[in-house]
Amino acid sequence: MLIIGYGTLARAVIKRVSAKTDASVNVYNRTQSVVDSDPDCNYVPPEQFHRYSKVLVALPAPAFEDFFRRWEGSFPEGTCFFYCATKIMQGEMKAYVKNKHSVVPCKLAGHAETLRLLGEGAFAFEHEERRAQFNRWSDGAFNTIIAKEDQVMKGNRVATEENLRALLTIEQKLQQEGVPRSLIESVNTSIPGGIAQAHKNGTHGHFAKEILKKWRGDNHDE
Repeated sequence: MLIIGYGTLARAVIKRVSAKTDASVNVYNRTQSVVDSDPDCNYVPPEQFHRYSKVLVALPAPAFEDFFRRWEGSFPEGTCFFYCATKIMQGEMKAYVKNKHSVVPCKLAGHAETLRLLGEGAFAFEHEERRAQFNRWSDGAFNTIIAKEDQVMKGNRVATEENLRALLTIEQKLQQEGVPRSLIESVNTSIPGGIAQAHKNGTHGHFAKEILKKWRGDNHDE
């Protein structure tokens, strides 16, 4: 498979797949030098696109139109484009890709930076066959699930909105309390991610447990 792009999501995929497979990953990016400087990558120029029938498009949504306008015709007939941009839907993809090619949503339910650093998050596919193909290529480097692409967009949007709202509220309240900026940054960097992990694993500390009990109206000791 060929990866298109070298942004945060692409680098997360490259890092995880290379570590899992102990091999370099084939990558095209408009700026070749950044790919050449990464030992986990093997730069693939457009002249070699005809060799690839499976392509993971890890570009930001605004870059899709230009990439496909320039290079869609360079790929062989029957190429399958796995596309990752949350906002791009299948209908829009079909406007970029001619009938001789196919498109498959491959959406990250989660944050690309968290995937890169911690391996947290899951790639969502609408069909088991495509999920299996991705798992074989990545050698099981990622969590994968079955879900509709519009569900991923809703999940990512709501989680992003609510987390941003919470972070801004924390900043505002602590600033009003005269808490130093360095402490606010430390709290905002560490605690939200830690709470999310503890909530997932059922390992909240005493402080968090007491807050949850208060919110739930549970005044009984465990």
